[in-house]
Amino acid sequence: MARAQPADFQTKTQVVFGELKQRILEGSLQPGTRLLLKAVADEFGCSEIPVREAFRSLEARGFVELVPHSGAYVTQLRVEEILDYTHIRTLLEPEANFLAAPLLDKAAIKLLKTINTEMADRRRAKSAARYSELNRTFHRTILGFCPNQKLVANIEDVWDRGERGSQVFKRGPAFVAEATAQHDAMIHLIEQRDFEGFRTLSRQHAQFNLDAIRALMAEAAESAAAQDVPAATASDRTGSV
Repeated sequence: MARAQPADFQTKTQVVFGELKQRILEGSLQPGTRLLLKAVADEFGCSEIPVREAFRSLEARGFVELVPHSGAYVTQLRVEEILDYTHIRTLLEPEANFLAAPLLDKAAIKLLKTINTEMADRRRAKSAARYSELNRTFHRTILGFCPNQKLVANIEDVWDRGERGSQVFKRGPAFVAEATAQHDAMIHLIEQRDFEGFRTLSRQHAQFNLDAIRALMAEAAESAAAQDVPAATASDRTGSV
C-alpha cells in the first residue's frame, strides 16, 4: 500500500512550476527571458523530467512559450487575454460563492476576517504581488467550500491565466479601501445568512475588480504611449535562466 503524503506535500514538478510562476508574476523573470531546461534542473536539484513537465504546465497557462530546440521563453503580457480571462472569472465566481456560502464554518469566517485585515494594512501589503496573494487566499477560502469543485477548477484556471494583469499594477489606497470594505460586507452577509445578498455583492465585487483592471491597464497604455515606449513582443527574448 502506498504511503499517504502530508497535505502540504508537493512534487518536484509542482515546486518548480510554483516558483517559476511566482517569479514571472513578480517580474523577476521578464517577458522574453529564456529558461534553460538544464539550468533550472540544476537550480532545483532535480532531473530534467519534472522541469519539462513544469514548463508544459506554464505554457498551458500562458506564462511561457516552448520553442523546439531552444527552450522556454516568458511570454509577453497580452492585455486583451487578461481582460477576457478576468471577465470569465467575473461570470463564474459569484455562483460558486453562492454555493459555498451556506457551508462556511466559524473557523473559515474568522480566517476571512484575518486575511482582510492584513489586506487593508498597506504597511503589510507592500506590493501588488503581496496584495494579490492575500486577495486570492481570501477568495480561495470561500471557494474551498463550494460543493461543485469542477466549477472551482475552471475559476482557478482562468484566474491563473489572468493573474499577471492583477499583479503588475500597484493598487492605490482608494482601491484597497473599497475592495476590503466590500470583503467586510461579504463576510457580514455570510454571518447574517443572507445568501442572495451575498451573491449580489459577489457579482458587484467581481465587476469592481474587472473595471479596476481595465482602468489601470488603460492608464498604463496611455503612459507608455506618452513616453513613446514600444510594446514588447514574443520575439523580444533577452537573458536566460
